[in-house]
Amino acid sequence: MKKICVFLACISLLFSCSDKEKTPKNAEFTNNLIAPKSSITYEQEMLVPEEYFFFKSIDFTNFLRKLKQKSLNKQVTTYIPFSDIICNDEDLQTKFLDEFSENEFKTLLFSEEWALDTAQFIMKKKVNSYSLVRQYVRQSEYVGAVQTKSIVAKYDFSKSSMPTINDKMFTLLAENVAYEVPLTNENNPEFLEDMHVKQVVKTIVEKATCGNVDCYSFAYRDTLIPRSLEEVKISLGKETICYDTEIDETYETDTLCIDKEIDLKEITGLAFIEDWYINDSTMEILKEVKAIAPVRTYYHNSDDTQSELVKSIPFVMYLKNHDKGK
Repeated sequence: MKKICVFLACISLLFSCSDKEKTPKNAEFTNNLIAPKSSITYEQEMLVPEEYFFFKSIDFTNFLRKLKQKSLNKQVTTYIPFSDIICNDEDLQTKFLDEFSENEFKTLLFSEEWALDTAQFIMKKKVNSYSLVRQYVRQSEYVGAVQTKSIVAKYDFSKSSMPTINDKMFTLLAENVAYEVPLTNENNPEFLEDMHVKQVVKTIVEKATCGNVDCYSFAYRDTLIPRSLEEVKISLGKETICYDTEIDETYETDTLCIDKEIDLKEITGLAFIEDWYINDSTMEILKEVKAIAPVRTYYHNSDDTQSELVKSIPFVMYLKNHDKGK
């Protein structure tokens, strides 16, 4: 995949603290990400474990059954993965009847275009395609049982225009779908090659810490628990660590304090809250982005001085067209 290396000059102003005052009313949407578009591919868990109560998915079982039936009836166009070749009758028989088992499907692979207007603080996503991912155990002659993952079929919408929630063809699929998109992918680095990850992370942190966007607890969103600017900075890793040291000559105790700044490398993903809509005739998905949050991964020293890896979502910021979660 050819890398896009041309960036808009204004990317250095992403999420600037003065955006709120300078944005005119009814301004046109301007994409301040990568010119002319930012494409990203990622795998999303569609069956959320109970312990991940802060995430939310769609009724994936019902969605999967409907997609299977429409594929077999050729009511939607089903493609061979990573190609523009349409599945024939034999392909459909193999994929959706002979080898099909509902409990083997837990994720979807999305390919999307992202656009972000940093002045208005509005984000748009277009789902160019999604693919069914099958996870199963196969028997190997040499090592026995092997956990295997394969892409079964792709559904492509890249040639359709950008839909809106006002389009009568789209109906609400689920509200407040919440999930994480990792900003690292060692196995498939090309999935992220159209995104300047360091710059995106930097600008999101700057937006949160400049004080003109309200931040709330991500885990307890129903009550909209606000996070103060100081709490936001602390949750991102900014802190002052003090140590008591003994002076050898006088045996007196002295205190040494070290300021720890926010480490942008600790931001390893983005979490989103979205309303999902679907076109029942084509099974195209529309994602209405409502909120964005950084995902932080860092080492924490416990009381016994042992370091443990911690992953957290410090806070969430609602976009201006969905202020207060509406």
